[in-house]
Amino acid sequence: MNFEKHIKEITYSNVNSLDESIFLEKLHSKRRRRDIKKFRILNGLSAAVFVSLLGWASFSQLTDDPMIYVSNDLKPMEIMDIETEIYVYELADYLVDTSDDIWETLAFLDEMNFETIAIKNNRGLE
Repeated sequence: MNFEKHIKEITYSNVNSLDESIFLEKLHSKRRRRDIKKFRILNGLSAAVFVSLLGWASFSQLTDDPMIYVSNDLKPMEIMDIETEIYVYELADYLVDTSDDIWETLAFLDEMNFETIAIKNNRGLE
């Protein structure tokens, strides 16, 4: 029922039959429902904007250049300590053993200027 129509009916009806507490309760509950609906829409829009901005920020950080990811962690072999060198060799061995495309893995290690791959490509000649 339309709210204005309801008020017009009340004004034309007998005042003795009007229950103010029920009328006020219905009025306040309708206002609360409208406020809740408005807040849900605003919260949904703000969440969508936040997720979009976070997604765009994450996506803009991605790159196809493997050197960006590798150069952060690996130092040249000459200045590595023994434990790091062993770890790098084991990591390279693991990558070669578990890769689906061995040539892509070798190309990746070659792009990193991995010393062992360079020696194998030159057949041990340096």
